[in-house]
Amino acid sequence: MSCLPVPSARASFALAVTLGLLLAGCGTTYQVADPGSSAIPPAPGDAAAAPSGRARTEGDFRRVAARIEPVAEQFCREEHPDSPRIACDFAIGLNRDPDMPPNAFQTRDKNGRPLIVVGQALLEDMTDNDELAFVLSHEASHQIADHLGKQEQQQIFGALILGGLTAAAGQYGGIGASDSQIKQAMDMGAFLGGRAYSQSYELEADTLGAFIAARAGYDPERGALIFTRPSLAGGGGLLATHPASAQRMRAVSAATAEIRRQEAAGVVPRPEYAERRF
Repeated sequence: MSCLPVPSARASFALAVTLGLLLAGCGTTYQVADPGSSAIPPAPGDAAAAPSGRARTEGDFRRVAARIEPVAEQFCREEHPDSPRIACDFAIGLNRDPDMPPNAFQTRDKNGRPLIVVGQALLEDMTDNDELAFVLSHEASHQIADHLGKQEQQQIFGALILGGLTAAAGQYGGIGASDSQIKQAMDMGAFLGGRAYSQSYELEADTLGAFIAARAGYDPERGALIFTRPSLAGGGGLLATHPASAQRMRAVSAATAEIRRQEAAGVVPRPEYAERRF
C-alpha cells in the first residue's frame, strides 16, 4: 500500500510557513515585552518568603497555590469581564504519580472549569517558592489567553488545509489520492498547525505569568529560573513546542522591568499598559 513520504526538513519548513500564514488569526493576543539592552534593576525581596535551597514540599505547594489562585482569578476576570464565572474559577492540583515526568499543564474539566496540574517530580525539582509561583502563574496565563482553544482551531485548520491540498494534487495529477494518503496529510497538517504558534504562546504565557506572580508578591525573574533546569530547557528549534531557556528569561526580565515601571508610576501593573507612558 502506497503512502505519503515523510516530509524532509525543507518540506516541513515550507509547510510550517504556509500554515503560519494561513493561521495568522490564531496568534497571540498580548504583546511580549521587548527586552532591549538595558540592565534590569535588582529584584525586590520575596513577599512570601520561605526557606530556599531545598525541594518544595506539598505544604509549600498548598501555601503558594492558595496565594496565586485568587490573583490569577482576579486577573482573568479583569481580562474577560463578560465571561461566565466558571471560566475564571481556577482549580490547582498536585499529581503524585511517580511516573509523571517533571511537568505542569493546564486543561479544562467537562464543565469548562480551568485546571492547573503540577507533577510531583517538578515540585521536587523546585528550590524556591518563586519558581512554584511562576509555574502556576504561567499555566494560568495559558488559560487566560485561550491557548488551548486557539491550538484546537489551528489543528483543525491545518488538517483541512493539507488534507485538501493532497486531495486536490491527486485529482489534478490524474492519479488520485487514497484515503490513507489524505488521512496522513491531515494528521501532518494537524501536527504542524498545533505548533504554528506554540513558542509564541509560551512567551506570551511567560509575560502574563510575570504580571500574575508579581501581583501575588513573588519575584518573576527568580521564579523563571526554573526554566534553566535541564529537565525543562527548551530547544527552540523550528518545530519545538518551547522556546530556548535564554529567550524565555529575556522575556520575563523585560516583563519584570515593565512591571516595576508601572508600579513606580502608581498603577496596578497590567500588560495592556505596556504601550503607555504615565
